[in-house]
Amino acid sequence: MKKLFALLMAAMMLLCCVACGGNDTPNTPSDTPASITVGTGGTAGTYYAYTNAVGMILKDATGYNYNIISTGGSVANINGIEDGDYNMAIVQNDTMIKAYNKLDDFNFPTAITSFSVLGEVYSEVMQIVVRGDLKDTVKTLADVKGLRVSIGDAGSGTEANAKALLAAYGVSTDDITVQNLSAGSSADAMKDGKLDVFFFTSGAPTTAITELQTAMDIYLLGLDDAVMDEFIANNKVGDYAVYAKMDVTHDQYECIPADAPITTIGVTATYIVSNTLSEDQVYNMTKALWESKDEIAKAHAVGTGMDINNAFVTIGNVPLHPGAAKYYTEMGLNVG
Repeated sequence: MKKLFALLMAAMMLLCCVACGGNDTPNTPSDTPASITVGTGGTAGTYYAYTNAVGMILKDATGYNYNIISTGGSVANINGIEDGDYNMAIVQNDTMIKAYNKLDDFNFPTAITSFSVLGEVYSEVMQIVVRGDLKDTVKTLADVKGLRVSIGDAGSGTEANAKALLAAYGVSTDDITVQNLSAGSSADAMKDGKLDVFFFTSGAPTTAITELQTAMDIYLLGLDDAVMDEFIANNKVGDYAVYAKMDVTHDQYECIPADAPITTIGVTATYIVSNTLSEDQVYNMTKALWESKDEIAKAHAVGTGMDINNAFVTIGNVPLHPGAAKYYTEMGLNVG
């Protein structure tokens, strides 16, 4: 009996050692996948859908788990990294530069420098969606006075863009009935007859708009050349030009006539990461992102716009994470 007991104890000790893996060897990403929490945007927006696709692809490539979180957008994401809620996020470049340089006292009372850049991934456009029955009434943004207008989630990059564009057309928030809704909630409100116009800055196409155009008659409002030129010249972020003219076409939204694309203003969507992530980890993430570009493009349409040569051209003075810089240097890019 004693011999049997001894054998059982020896077996239990052996199993315990195997389960623990021995404490002499530190865990590595290959045997214990890291969990990366990623801030995105509303569930009906491009940030969320695109990053879900990226997260699944990068999980296979890196072995890390990506926990994709729906948020209010760029401002919430940057503040979330500062607060330690997120390790990674996707943001608008203009908002990112404002946060880093304390150029937006309302959203960023102090400069936030706890993040760095992994890479710019695609262009975002300022989209203005209007009810179809207003086509003869709302021909320019100046015509939205007196209407019910959603300018995006409070504190979002969309809200900042919407206010700036309205001001460029001589419209103040006092001239409209303002609502602060996400893209998905804006689309629902428009379907319910409770909203006339909504703004959304995102990659095109975006789910909320593609689904809305199948449910009701809508159109996207283009911007005037002279207004765009003045806006781009007068709306640098600090010393940095981040805006450009961009077309939105029938290939992106069926509600836009094939022979009449609209022109609006765009900015870049960028992945940022917490400075607490290691160089090796961010190197692996950056490498996987760009070497999975074709797969990402198949998973989400905006992925077709990914270009490693534009990975850090409009990031202003926000630094690349050392891990990202290491990968770009290996690819022959000048990181400065």
